[in-house]
Amino acid sequence: MIEIDRESITPMYLQLASALRERIRRGEIPVGRRIPSHHELEQETGGLVSRRTIKSAIEALQAEGIVQGVQGKGVFVIAMPAEKPEGDEADD
Repeated sequence: MIEIDRESITPMYLQLASALRERIRRGEIPVGRRIPSHHELEQETGGLVSRRTIKSAIEALQAEGIVQGVQGKGVFVIAMPAEKPEGDEADD
């Protein structure tokens, strides 16, 4: 289950991107593996996020060079996220 705080000042797409980034960092989704589909992510958030929010989260990870979409196959992890700088609580 992915926890999304609707009351947080952090946009939901950034919360979702952070949760996915952390799963990749912990090795739950290794490099070369597909991340969960839009439908799976929607279920994992208890239906709290829209497809647009999921798309925005994936776009954020693509901009960081962590994932890459493959037409007709899904979105795959292509690199490990950079380590969080000390004292950086923004992604928590």
